[in-house]
Amino acid sequence: MTGFVHTGSLRMPSDGFSTPSRRRLLTMVAGAGLVAVAAPLATATPAQASQHLWRWCFQCSGLWFSGNNTNGHCPLGTGLFGWEHPHRSAGSGDYVLTLHDEPGAGQTDWWWCNRCAGLWTVLLGVFVPKCPNPQYLNGVHVNSGSGMYKLETLPNMTNGPGGQAQWFTCRKCAGLFFAGNTPQGVCPAGGAHERASGPGSEHVLRQL
Repeated sequence: MTGFVHTGSLRMPSDGFSTPSRRRLLTMVAGAGLVAVAAPLATATPAQASQHLWRWCFQCSGLWFSGNNTNGHCPLGTGLFGWEHPHRSAGSGDYVLTLHDEPGAGQTDWWWCNRCAGLWTVLLGVFVPKCPNPQYLNGVHVNSGSGMYKLETLPNMTNGPGGQAQWFTCRKCAGLFFAGNTPQGVCPAGGAHERASGPGSEHVLRQL
C-alpha cells in the first residue's frame, strides 16, 4: 500500500511504515511493526476517515494515530528533553479504524485528540477526559479536526470473525487501552489504566 486517502482532499502517505505480515500478528497481543519517526509539524493533519496507521504505545498501552509525522504525547514518555513525551510504537501492529457512517456495527462517539494523538470517547460521561499533554492548562482531550470513529464491541461483535480483543475504555481518562499485558499501561489521570464497567466497554480492533 503506497498511500492513504482521508475524507476530503487530504492524502496521507504511508511510505516509510512497515506493514506486518499476517503471520506475525497475534490474536491477543499487539503484533509487530516499527517505531514511527518523530518529526513534529507546526500544524498536525487531522486524523479523519477510515484509516490505518493507528498504533499501540508500549509505554502507556494506549492507541494513537501515527500518520502525522509526530509521535503525539504519552503520559509516560522517554524523550530527549524534559518536555518531550512521545508515544512509542515498537511491537505494535497497524490498526485500522472506521468512521461512524461506514458500513458495519459498532460503538460510535470515539475521537482523535489533536493534543496527544490518542483515541478517546465521550460515552462515559467523564467530567474531565484527561489528556496527557501538559501544554494545555485545562488538561482535557479535544475532538477538533477529528471524524467520529466506530469501534466493534464485545460480546455484540457482528462484523465477522477475527480481530484483537482486550481493548478497553479507561474509566479514569476516557481513553482506549490494551489490557492484555501486565501492568496495564500508564493513565494520564494517574496510576495504571482501569477498565470501565458495563456492556460495550471491551472492544475488538482489526489490523492490516
